[in-house]
Amino acid sequence: MLTPERVVKLAEVIPFRGLRYNRDAIADLSRVVSPPYDIISPERQKHFHDKHTRNAIHLEYGLELPDDDGDNNRYARAAANLDRWLQDRILVPEPSPAFYFCREEYSIPGGGRAVRDGFIGAVRLVDFSRGIVLPHERTHSGPKEDRLKLLEATGANLSPVYSLYPDADLKVDSLLKEATASRDPDIDFTDEAGTRQMLWVIDDPAITSSLSAALSERNLFIADGHHRYETALAYSQARHAAGDAQGLPHDYLMMYLSSLDDESQPILPVHRFVFGLARETLAQWKRKLAGDFHITAVPGSGGDGAASLISSLEAAPADRNAFGIYIAAGDSCYLLTARRPRPLISPDDSDRSPAWRSLDVAVLDRLVFAETLGMTPGGNNAGAGVRYVERTDQALSEIDRGGFDIAFFVRPTTMAEIRSVAQAGDKMPQKSTYFFPKPLTGLVFRSFAY
Repeated sequence: MLTPERVVKLAEVIPFRGLRYNRDAIADLSRVVSPPYDIISPERQKHFHDKHTRNAIHLEYGLELPDDDGDNNRYARAAANLDRWLQDRILVPEPSPAFYFCREEYSIPGGGRAVRDGFIGAVRLVDFSRGIVLPHERTHSGPKEDRLKLLEATGANLSPVYSLYPDADLKVDSLLKEATASRDPDIDFTDEAGTRQMLWVIDDPAITSSLSAALSERNLFIADGHHRYETALAYSQARHAAGDAQGLPHDYLMMYLSSLDDESQPILPVHRFVFGLARETLAQWKRKLAGDFHITAVPGSGGDGAASLISSLEAAPADRNAFGIYIAAGDSCYLLTARRPRPLISPDDSDRSPAWRSLDVAVLDRLVFAETLGMTPGGNNAGAGVRYVERTDQALSEIDRGGFDIAFFVRPTTMAEIRSVAQAGDKMPQKSTYFFPKPLTGLVFRSFAY
């Protein structure tokens, strides 16, 4: 856990010479950008691969081929593509170091439009123990090994890690808007998801210095991209161990930075669909949970019943842990509300912080998955498994599709909860947050050579 004297607000955020698509070569940017690799299904991977021969996915998440080996593989192809695109001026480096102010006008799941502002810069890599850059989720070794191979092959940051900075005084917000208010964006297009993407290049040294100074007064919270951050940090540390000096390009990481104090940014709930449970486990969930929760049946069946359950969940008291359960075998819905205020998990039952013990997803993981269903995240659960569904509309479709035993519906994690858990030096359970929309890959790349 971070102690107060170890929390240092000294984020180093600097401009860099980004690589951007040459508009003389690529007129329609919507054909060459893609979502971040970790939310792309195999079908979507092929879709973006086939969409354009210069699509960013050829760098970030190339296809594996049957004859791949240690020398000829998707990492080597990514490096070759990057070199060739630079030689052919498909990608061109910025003339001078810059920040990249981004504005997205997007559709909110469930209806309506919203706007999110942020900017892309290079952030000095530091160990989490210093309290300058704070994580909120745990990572796994597999994705980090994959990203390290790509980083070693390309010597580049190909997609931005998404982080948040405190800006209650609106100092950073004011600087960004003053720098861009009087001119049209340098990039303006609509992507295939219907999001309007606008980008302004900010290369005035006086403005970039002011932005760097403003960010140096605060710490950063990683929203999305923990694996890429830890991979970049490990790469930087390995280079230092090999004798490299400090402050070289690989000591920085490209980030998309947005305000932690912008409560309008959607964080979607991540619902859990459990399959493969033993019959006796299914039969005893209500008895095991009745001591900690009020269990209320919600009328309705199928997707319509689940929609009513979600409405009931949204109306549940904020000071009590709550979640919804849909039982497939009985086509029945239940709202579970804690019998006592947060935190429901007792300090005697956990060495975690009060902020962690207050989370709905922590209660779900500890009291329901572990103690009631006998399941551990990522463990061998006797054939049982969990499927995570980020969007509520997609979760409702899953209800009618079937193929599961129990669905657990949760409320979205809040910005305040993310801040509290991170500042406590703790990490949330797996799949606690889904920030929406994800920053695109392909607006800007960052090569260590520039």
